[in-house]
Amino acid sequence: MSLKNFAYRHRLPVKRAIAWLARSLPAPARRRLLAVAERVAFSVTPQYQGETLPPIFTYWSGRFLAPDAQRLGIGSPESFFLDHIRRSAAGANAPVHVLSVGTGSCGMEIELAARLRADGSAVHITCMDFNPALMRHAATAAHERGVDALMTFEARDCNLPFALPAQDVIIVNQFFHHVTELEILCVSLRRSLAAQGVLLSSDIIGRNGHQLWPDVETVVQEAWATLPADKRHDRHFNTTSPRYCPINHAAYSNEGVRAQDIVACLLAEFDFELFFSFGGAIMPFVERRIGFNFDPQRAEDREWIDRMQAIDVAALAASRYPAANMIAALRHKGSVVQPVFDPISPQQHVELTREQQAKAAAASR
Repeated sequence: MSLKNFAYRHRLPVKRAIAWLARSLPAPARRRLLAVAERVAFSVTPQYQGETLPPIFTYWSGRFLAPDAQRLGIGSPESFFLDHIRRSAAGANAPVHVLSVGTGSCGMEIELAARLRADGSAVHITCMDFNPALMRHAATAAHERGVDALMTFEARDCNLPFALPAQDVIIVNQFFHHVTELEILCVSLRRSLAAQGVLLSSDIIGRNGHQLWPDVETVVQEAWATLPADKRHDRHFNTTSPRYCPINHAAYSNEGVRAQDIVACLLAEFDFELFFSFGGAIMPFVERRIGFNFDPQRAEDREWIDRMQAIDVAALAASRYPAANMIAALRHKGSVVQPVFDPISPQQHVELTREQQAKAAAASR
């Protein structure tokens, strides 16, 4: 067994040790520890986390999420990014400049470059990540794919200010929720975006640490109580519990460290052209910890997920609590003519988030 596989398989005691140590450190040292922990985590976890999702996630996303996204012109986050770049490149007199921030090993960006080259689209993609080893690995992978001439790889800490010249498209894919200094990053993105450029993002915007908001947890616990024991097995703890146990993932890394602040920070610097938010109380039942308990080949499992989805969608539409995920397009302030929000606006999302923060604070007193 390789060292990476050993570390990944024994990640729970490591996470607990880091969380214990972080609680005893002053704030600056704690931030450095969590940043290092995150860098190590991204070197030992599977490169494409989608491959580790349970089959019930594919069922849920295919039956419910995909039709809603397609109605808004979104095939997938990757096709969403690709379509915008293609539109920017159509009729352009110079190569379209694309910046992707928090790229990891750049698998998605290399694939985008290959597809755009096949289209004949003139582009240059700059990939930015704080891990120099991943940037070196990505440069090698791009060379092997034959797209290295279209790409630049830059190791940079996005918690520190930066400005790149006039990027036509900026992509932030599943990265905002790892950033401590969100305000600095959002200002840097605004300064780097061309006047007519677009910022695209798919990200997690729920409670910090991917915990559950109070009203979301109420719905989850009510649903949990209806499950038989074999559906209440938690892979994280390897136990069966009478109650769902939320986890603060920000206690041992920067995972979800300021997820709940993302939309507000973006609103301070940009206007939303598209804000598609989705997934609240359904998420624990289709993700890795619990989702493997449900078999999409079993009619009763599909029916249970269908009922849970209906409860969640109704709650989100009624603004009972904010969603945990978004796909969004943003532009410079004053540049959006006809915004599209589904099911609520980003401003409403921020208001609901603040209401849930107040409930959480009151419950902790």
